[in-house]
Amino acid sequence: MDLSVVFLPFQQWNKSAPEGMQLAQRVTEYLRMKIMDGELAPETQFPNEPDLASYLNISRSTVRSALAILEQGGFIQRRWGVGTFVAKNPPTYNNLSLNSGVTQLIRSSGANPGSAEFLMTVRPASERVSNQLAIEIEVPILVVERVRLANDRRVVFTVDSLPLSLFHCPDCEVTLDEFRKAIEEQQSIYGFLRQRLNLDIHHGIAWIRPLSAEEYIADKLQIRVASNILHIEQVDYDFNGEPIALSDEYYVADAFRFYIYRSSQGDYR
Repeated sequence: MDLSVVFLPFQQWNKSAPEGMQLAQRVTEYLRMKIMDGELAPETQFPNEPDLASYLNISRSTVRSALAILEQGGFIQRRWGVGTFVAKNPPTYNNLSLNSGVTQLIRSSGANPGSAEFLMTVRPASERVSNQLAIEIEVPILVVERVRLANDRRVVFTVDSLPLSLFHCPDCEVTLDEFRKAIEEQQSIYGFLRQRLNLDIHHGIAWIRPLSAEEYIADKLQIRVASNILHIEQVDYDFNGEPIALSDEYYVADAFRFYIYRSSQGDYR
């Protein structure tokens, strides 16, 4: 396999990476995604540091820093006198400092994504949705509810709210039936927005809180009422800073392992 095909697109990806991320962190996240998406399979050998630095068009010191972070996280292994390899069993982490969808998270855990109890309705925007998406109260929105499956196990219940106006643009007219079919087949709303509506997500702002599952959510996830769950409420923004989607994700407590990369800004305590 020609690994340069995997590494050379870094500069293009780097242009759309979240602002404020240091270069070593960007390299780390790029390589981590390639590992978790399967483009760098377990036990694949990395190029040596000079070649990798050349492919990514960065300094060797930055490469060294990124590899050190990946090694600490268990994504790669360094074999003295042999080289650097993707770990045999990379951890199933989801980095909360990087915006990614539930579909990608499930795939990165090594499971096949699926969905059940798909419900798509048009509803008037509530006050909360109105505030988060900067639209008028009771303006029609599209709401998609899904139970997300990982190898047929119920792991996440998601509620996605999108303004109906997204589907009526000058260059494209998308029917709700087309949207439903695409989501049922491809799972990812992010992918549909990008491929069909030319809408790229620039960043998201998330609020994370532990909850006790109420009856409705417990029934969807087939867990006991009052079981511990993790709720992630997130607003996604386009490159113009306009909010385009509100997501509520309710995770079974032991389904995934999350981490946040926190870099030092020089204020040591």
